[in-house]
Amino acid sequence: MVSNKIKWSVGLFLVIGLILATNFIDRNNFKRVQDSVSTIYEDRLVAKDLIYDIQLEIHEKELLIALNNTTAYLSQKNKAQDELNDSMTQFSTTKLTLEEEKVFNNLQTELAALFTLENATDFTAVNGQDNSRLQQQLDLINETLLKLSDIQIKEGNRQMHIGKKAMASMELLTQMEVWIMIVLGVIIQFIILYSPKNN
Repeated sequence: MVSNKIKWSVGLFLVIGLILATNFIDRNNFKRVQDSVSTIYEDRLVAKDLIYDIQLEIHEKELLIALNNTTAYLSQKNKAQDELNDSMTQFSTTKLTLEEEKVFNNLQTELAALFTLENATDFTAVNGQDNSRLQQQLDLINETLLKLSDIQIKEGNRQMHIGKKAMASMELLTQMEVWIMIVLGVIIQFIILYSPKNN
């Protein structure tokens, strides 16, 4: 009889040990989920960095227009267009939300219009009207870049909030599982080791 109780106790402890080990493995999986959410946020940071690079190119163009430095504008035009296209290509490889894709498509259209305008402008005889059209197009691009930038922050914060909320609920669930297993273990031990007294 005592031998059976010992066997049951050992078996029960093995089951509880197995469940606890599984629980710790689950915790590691939850950590991976958290890391994955962080990666999504980092993807937002990559997009934000690309937006910054595009903004720098646009601001350089604005500065050259403001200084009426058509020679410098013309000399850097092709290089700037290539850099803008490279940044746009890299940006298109990031994961885009529906809203972000719409704004990104607008930006592509606006940049294409800028390139067309630049290629059609005779920089040797540029006038105030040409500068005005270029500046208006650059202003449109700046507004769109600002929208894209806001989306990056909003989406990054949303993803982090979702991840933190999921991790908090998983952590609570894990703690509850451990305590339930301990209580069940004590109850089962009591039942196995309890021997009623005969009258």
